[in-house]
Amino acid sequence: MNRREFLRGLSAGSLLVLSGLSFARVKEEEVAFSYEVTLPYRKDVKLWLPLPADTDYQRLVSLSFEGSYRRAGTYRDPVFGAPTLYAEFSGNVGDKRIFVKMRVRFRPRRVSLIEGSHPIPSDVRKFLEPSEHIPTTGKVAEIAGRITEGKRTPIYKAWAIYEWVVESTYRDPKVKGCGPGDVNSMLEILERGGKIGGKCADHSSIFVALCRAAGIPAREIFGLRVLPAKLSETLSIKKGAKDLTKAQHCRAEFWAGEWIPVDPADVTKIRLKEKLKPGHPRLEFAKRYLFGNWDHHWIAYNWARDFVLEPRQNFVPLNFFGYPYAEVEGEPLNWLEPDSFVYRIRKLS
Repeated sequence: MNRREFLRGLSAGSLLVLSGLSFARVKEEEVAFSYEVTLPYRKDVKLWLPLPADTDYQRLVSLSFEGSYRRAGTYRDPVFGAPTLYAEFSGNVGDKRIFVKMRVRFRPRRVSLIEGSHPIPSDVRKFLEPSEHIPTTGKVAEIAGRITEGKRTPIYKAWAIYEWVVESTYRDPKVKGCGPGDVNSMLEILERGGKIGGKCADHSSIFVALCRAAGIPAREIFGLRVLPAKLSETLSIKKGAKDLTKAQHCRAEFWAGEWIPVDPADVTKIRLKEKLKPGHPRLEFAKRYLFGNWDHHWIAYNWARDFVLEPRQNFVPLNFFGYPYAEVEGEPLNWLEPDSFVYRIRKLS
């Protein structure tokens, strides 16, 4: 597919599938939401909460917090700058509680797909590096080389990788949370001739690993769905819903002169939830739209992977930071286990 065909296909898909919906009219949004965390331990507890990032498409407007903590404050780690609210609780206090309110303003994310080779800035180069869960050599490099063979520019290469991820993975509703995002385990499945199941962190992670192996800086971005989706009602919360506790979602982006947003996981989610067959016009539109755009219902936390929080956690490194993270006397809690780690995320307005 050349660039003209790609763009023509995107336009045709828009008219065919969503003729009554203009994404160009999507306005800037402002959303307030809260965290309420309860930790039922008579021991020393440390808690780290991900906060919304400040970017060119999003701004944290206000933040306030109160609770039974010994001390609390906001921090950023030195490598990725992940914004964090940190709190410490003394063992002699009963239930450890913190209530956090924040307001975020954000706007639509879409870019022009401009061909060409672009220099990679020094601060972007770290997103070419491997990490514990994101390998860039061996099998992943072999697959990336095969997928991108003959492709001339980062846009063409990234599209080929994105299309491969969408076609070679499926959404597995049995996976907890966003999935572990462990590319090493996914490669083992491929070695056995299987197809990669998982959720958003899994599909975004394999996209990122393949891009990095092909020489394209890329990163996952962890965040939260806070509004109903416009592309498909199956993607996000329902209209009027307030509970955001299980609304975490991981997206991705790659560098081609600027950060280009993609969301392969939401393509696989639409395919499952709407029971669409390969080649269906709605599915083809979603695939094209979510390469260079994000559906305007989500806020970003951070793009940190396999890293050390600030202040430093005892159990290091942390795989990713899309959920609250806590340690009881140095031992990590399972953020997906509600009996031991009780928290609620609620939309306020």
